[in-house]
Amino acid sequence: MVVLAMTTFPAIQATHEFKETLLSFYAHDFLSGANITDVAFAGIPGKIWNYDQFATVYAEDAPLTEGIDPKSASVGRIQGMFMVSSLDGRNAYDMLSIVFTNKKYNGSTLQIQGIDKQFEQYRELSVVSGTGQFRFVQGYITYKTVFVDLPNAYFVTQCNVTVKHY
Repeated sequence: MVVLAMTTFPAIQATHEFKETLLSFYAHDFLSGANITDVAFAGIPGKIWNYDQFATVYAEDAPLTEGIDPKSASVGRIQGMFMVSSLDGRNAYDMLSIVFTNKKYNGSTLQIQGIDKQFEQYRELSVVSGTGQFRFVQGYITYKTVFVDLPNAYFVTQCNVTVKHY
């Protein structure tokens, strides 16, 4: 004999309302040299692993700063991985964490996920999760390439984040 019991719980009203936070900072990507931040670690055998080669997978650990100058105040790091996900090499699938180390958000994180149309100047991805001060977050991040130094394989991307959270 099976007995099925059900219990109902009253809806718990949230005592907090969502607040909106706007953040702006700069990511500094070094593709070569002593300060390398983006490294290809998998790809199609026999092909050159590159930003425009389908199935190339990169690990990233790049500094985030308040200003465009790499010596400006540190905000944190952008860490994770991305993969060139389109056959024509134009799109990457990003799975990244923004790890804050600045005083205001130290220890908090934002999780970024989605298609990065990597050769367009302006891109938008989802903020899908967060920790610390960004629990229950929802929002988006925009990337805008603001500086390119091809001979030194150095790129600066402006990151603007809009999130709602408790």
